[in-house]
Amino acid sequence: MRLKEELEGILNILDRMKNEDKAIPVIVEGRKDMKALRSLGFERKIIKIKKGKTIFRIIEGLRGDHEKVIILTDWDSSGGKLCYKIKKACESNDIKYDVEYRKQLIKYLKKEVKDVESIPTFIKRAKRDLNPRKRNFRRGKT
Repeated sequence: MRLKEELEGILNILDRMKNEDKAIPVIVEGRKDMKALRSLGFERKIIKIKKGKTIFRIIEGLRGDHEKVIILTDWDSSGGKLCYKIKKACESNDIKYDVEYRKQLIKYLKKEVKDVESIPTFIKRAKRDLNPRKRNFRRGKT
Protein backbone atom coordinates (compact mmCIF):
# COMPACT_ATOMS: atom_id res chain seq x y z
CA MET A 1 0.00 0.00 0.00
CA ARG A 2 1.21 3.47 -0.73
CA LEU A 3 1.70 6.00 2.05
CA LYS A 4 -1.07 8.31 0.85
CA GLU A 5 -3.60 5.46 0.81
CA GLU A 6 -2.45 4.28 4.24
CA LEU A 7 -2.76 7.75 5.73
CA GLU A 8 -6.20 8.32 4.20
CA GLY A 9 -7.38 4.93 5.46
CA ILE A 10 -6.11 5.57 8.99
CA LEU A 11 -7.63 9.06 9.15
CA ASN A 12 -10.94 7.68 7.86
CA ILE A 13 -11.00 4.97 10.54
CA LEU A 14 -10.15 7.44 13.29
CA ASP A 15 -12.84 9.87 12.10
CA ARG A 16 -15.46 7.11 12.07
CA MET A 17 -14.41 6.08 15.57
CA LYS A 18 -14.57 9.69 16.81
CA ASN A 19 -18.05 10.07 15.33
CA GLU A 20 -19.35 6.81 16.81
CA ASP A 21 -21.91 7.16 19.60
CA LYS A 22 -20.13 9.19 22.32
CA ALA A 23 -21.65 6.99 25.03
CA ILE A 24 -19.44 4.10 23.90
CA PRO A 25 -16.08 4.19 25.71
CA VAL A 26 -12.78 3.09 24.20
CA ILE A 27 -10.66 0.64 26.18
CA VAL A 28 -6.87 1.01 25.83
CA GLU A 29 -3.87 -0.50 27.56
CA GLY A 30 -2.33 2.49 29.28
CA ARG A 31 -1.84 6.18 29.91
CA LYS A 32 0.24 6.77 26.74
CA ASP A 33 -2.50 5.23 24.59
CA MET A 34 -5.06 7.48 26.26
CA LYS A 35 -2.85 10.52 25.68
CA ALA A 36 -2.38 9.57 22.01
CA LEU A 37 -6.14 9.34 21.42
CA ARG A 38 -6.71 12.67 23.17
CA SER A 39 -4.06 14.27 20.92
CA LEU A 40 -6.03 12.93 17.93
CA GLY A 41 -9.18 14.70 19.11
CA PHE A 42 -11.00 11.92 20.95
CA GLU A 43 -13.42 13.47 23.42
CA ARG A 44 -15.23 10.33 24.49
CA LYS A 45 -14.56 8.33 27.65
CA ILE A 46 -11.30 6.39 27.41
CA ILE A 47 -10.73 3.58 29.89
CA LYS A 48 -7.23 2.30 30.52
CA ILE A 49 -6.55 -1.13 31.90
CA LYS A 50 -5.07 -0.39 35.30
CA LYS A 51 -2.47 -2.53 36.92
CA GLY A 52 -3.70 -4.01 40.17
CA LYS A 53 -7.30 -4.35 38.95
CA THR A 54 -8.44 -7.44 37.10
CA ILE A 55 -9.86 -7.01 33.63
CA PHE A 56 -13.04 -8.70 34.77
CA ARG A 57 -13.50 -6.14 37.59
CA ILE A 58 -12.91 -3.22 35.22
CA ILE A 59 -15.49 -4.52 32.74
CA GLU A 60 -17.88 -5.48 35.52
CA GLY A 61 -17.71 -1.85 36.69
CA LEU A 62 -19.00 -0.73 33.29
CA ARG A 63 -22.14 -2.88 33.46
CA GLY A 64 -25.22 -0.73 33.84
CA ASP A 65 -23.51 2.39 32.51
CA HIS A 66 -22.38 1.07 29.14
CA GLU A 67 -23.97 -1.46 26.81
CA LYS A 68 -21.01 -1.52 24.43
CA VAL A 69 -17.27 -0.76 24.38
CA ILE A 70 -14.66 -0.27 21.67
CA ILE A 71 -11.54 -2.34 22.30
CA LEU A 72 -8.37 -0.70 21.02
CA THR A 73 -5.42 -2.63 22.41
CA ASP A 74 -2.01 -2.76 20.74
CA TRP A 75 -1.46 -5.27 17.96
CA ASP A 76 1.57 -7.00 19.43
CA SER A 77 1.12 -10.43 21.05
CA SER A 78 0.41 -9.04 24.53
CA GLY A 79 -2.16 -6.62 23.06
CA GLY A 80 -3.83 -9.50 21.25
CA LYS A 81 -4.02 -11.54 24.46
CA LEU A 82 -5.39 -8.55 26.34
CA CYS A 83 -8.03 -7.99 23.64
CA TYR A 84 -9.11 -11.61 24.00
CA LYS A 85 -9.41 -11.27 27.81
CA ILE A 86 -11.43 -8.06 27.48
CA LYS A 87 -13.79 -9.73 24.99
CA LYS A 88 -14.33 -12.65 27.38
CA ALA A 89 -14.97 -10.27 30.30
CA CYS A 90 -17.47 -8.34 28.15
CA GLU A 91 -19.28 -11.55 27.22
CA SER A 92 -19.48 -12.55 30.90
CA ASN A 93 -21.00 -9.16 31.75
CA ASP A 94 -23.41 -8.94 28.80
CA ILE A 95 -21.55 -5.97 27.31
CA LYS A 96 -21.20 -5.79 23.53
CA TYR A 97 -17.77 -5.01 22.16
CA ASP A 98 -16.37 -3.68 18.91
CA VAL A 99 -12.95 -4.82 17.67
CA GLU A 100 -13.48 -3.77 14.04
CA TYR A 101 -11.68 -0.44 14.40
CA ARG A 102 -8.70 -2.29 15.88
CA LYS A 103 -8.71 -4.80 13.00
CA GLN A 104 -8.91 -2.03 10.41
CA LEU A 105 -6.07 -0.03 11.99
CA ILE A 106 -3.93 -3.17 12.09
CA LYS A 107 -4.50 -3.59 8.36
CA TYR A 108 -3.01 -0.16 7.68
CA LEU A 109 -0.45 0.12 10.47
CA LYS A 110 0.93 -3.37 11.11
CA LYS A 111 4.10 -2.78 9.09
CA GLU A 112 4.79 0.68 10.48
CA VAL A 113 3.41 0.85 14.01
CA LYS A 114 2.83 -1.75 16.73
CA ASP A 115 0.86 0.25 19.29
CA VAL A 116 -1.83 2.87 19.79
CA GLU A 117 0.54 5.41 21.33
CA SER A 118 2.56 5.60 18.08
CA ILE A 119 -0.37 6.50 15.81
CA PRO A 120 -0.05 10.32 16.17
CA THR A 121 3.69 10.19 15.36
CA PHE A 122 3.04 8.02 12.31
CA ILE A 123 0.37 10.46 11.06
CA LYS A 124 2.67 13.47 11.50
CA ARG A 125 5.53 11.70 9.73
CA ALA A 126 3.29 10.54 6.88
CA LYS A 127 1.88 14.04 6.36
CA ARG A 128 5.40 15.47 6.36
CA ASP A 129 6.65 12.86 3.88
CA LEU A 130 3.69 13.49 1.58
CA ASN A 131 4.37 17.22 1.57
CA PRO A 132 8.11 17.51 0.88
CA ARG A 133 7.86 21.21 0.06
CA LYS A 134 6.65 22.00 3.56
CA ARG A 135 9.37 19.76 5.03
CA ASN A 136 12.11 21.61 3.13
CA PHE A 137 10.72 24.97 4.20
CA ARG A 138 10.93 23.99 7.88
CA ARG A 139 14.60 23.14 7.48
CA GLY A 140 15.34 26.58 6.08
CA LYS A 141 15.50 25.43 2.45
CA THR A 142 13.60 27.09 -0.33
